[in-house]
Amino acid sequence: MDLYELRIENLFDEFTHVIPFNAIDGLTLLHGANGVGKTTVLKIIDALSNRRFTTLWSIHFSGLQARFSNDETLTVKRNVDRKSEKTSLEFRLTESGGRLVRPPWTLDQGAADLGIPKSMIEDIVHELNQTGASEWFDAVAGDTLDINGVLDRYGDRLSQYARVPTRAKIPDWLRALTAKFPVFFIRTERLTSGSHDRPAKYRPSREMPMTPTVRTFARDLSMRIQQSLAEYSNYSQKLDSTFPARLLDPAIRVETPGEDTIRKRYNEEADRRIRYVESGLLDRDAELELPQRELDHGERRVLNLYLADVRDKLSQLDEISEKIELFLQVINAKFRRKRLFVDREQGFRVVSSQSHQLSLESLSSGEQQEIVLTYGLLFREQVGTLVLIDEPELSLHVSWQNDFIPDLLKIAGLAKLKFLVATHSPSIINDRWDLTVELSDGE
Repeated sequence: MDLYELRIENLFDEFTHVIPFNAIDGLTLLHGANGVGKTTVLKIIDALSNRRFTTLWSIHFSGLQARFSNDETLTVKRNVDRKSEKTSLEFRLTESGGRLVRPPWTLDQGAADLGIPKSMIEDIVHELNQTGASEWFDAVAGDTLDINGVLDRYGDRLSQYARVPTRAKIPDWLRALTAKFPVFFIRTERLTSGSHDRPAKYRPSREMPMTPTVRTFARDLSMRIQQSLAEYSNYSQKLDSTFPARLLDPAIRVETPGEDTIRKRYNEEADRRIRYVESGLLDRDAELELPQRELDHGERRVLNLYLADVRDKLSQLDEISEKIELFLQVINAKFRRKRLFVDREQGFRVVSSQSHQLSLESLSSGEQQEIVLTYGLLFREQVGTLVLIDEPELSLHVSWQNDFIPDLLKIAGLAKLKFLVATHSPSIINDRWDLTVELSDGE
């Protein structure tokens, strides 16, 4: 189920935005003047899908309507009690004709007093390190949270010690609905699973060692390759063990292809295997060379079954190979005087133009960012996820910005993702104004 259109009313008590999503290309670009709420729109979508409803309490808007591809509409009204200054959110799900699908659900704002000092939060949730009076860095997710973000993400654990809103109140229908449109908010500055710039006042003595995300993703790719190769090996062994029986079984009779067909198929499978070697998946073994003379009927019959098995074996590696090929294509088009290679043991490695292997940590922040962003999208996101990207131009080299949209479109097609990108940059948009939605400032 895809998000078809989003309407946000009275954002900052000033703007009403209607955002239709591009269903054909899977990519929508938000642009507009500073202050119209591009980043806030992304935060609202993220909060809605991932049920971070306390975040919606802190954003000034009167209501929103999220229309989905199944013709249902989720309406959220944000009400503020002027006397108590407490906020409540009312959720309604309706069909295309306006009929209520489920009983409305209202979430009242929880107590402002947690009942414990905020300084205790990082002692309860060890992934968090306090970086300010009301700000925490999540060493696992790699982002910074305010108190609402902390309550949204870790409220279940904090509820054992503090007074926080409980997620148990969320009705099943709303949980099921939000689970059907997964959203991931990419913060493109996220390069490490720790932070190096925490103020000394808030830097704990138990600070965890930093692991660059680029290194974490390299290990992740190595594990994915090993798993794919294990499945490939198991499947190959099954085919090899039954090859003689299938070849001699009189019940299995298929038409034997002609000479030209056999040689064409042989060359296609050989080329395919070379691609997998270049992708780092397979070793470069000596290949059987077909004789120059004409093949007799028996030889063609054996080769026909053999080539069918080769095709089926290599199919076990198709998905990861396609992703690796696009990953290398995107990254190596941007690297200068160095090249990225995929390695079964290391995941990936970088070699200089002088053939020296470089440490991943020695890459520039922009180069690491490009690897992290591309790999994360291709390998780590659930099919059908709507990926939110906020101002990618802030972390992209100017010469890379023109390639950003073409690369995203390729990734969207292969990984089956949807994208919503907020940008100021004409270089990012380039000639794809057909993908844009302008957030007007009313002037």
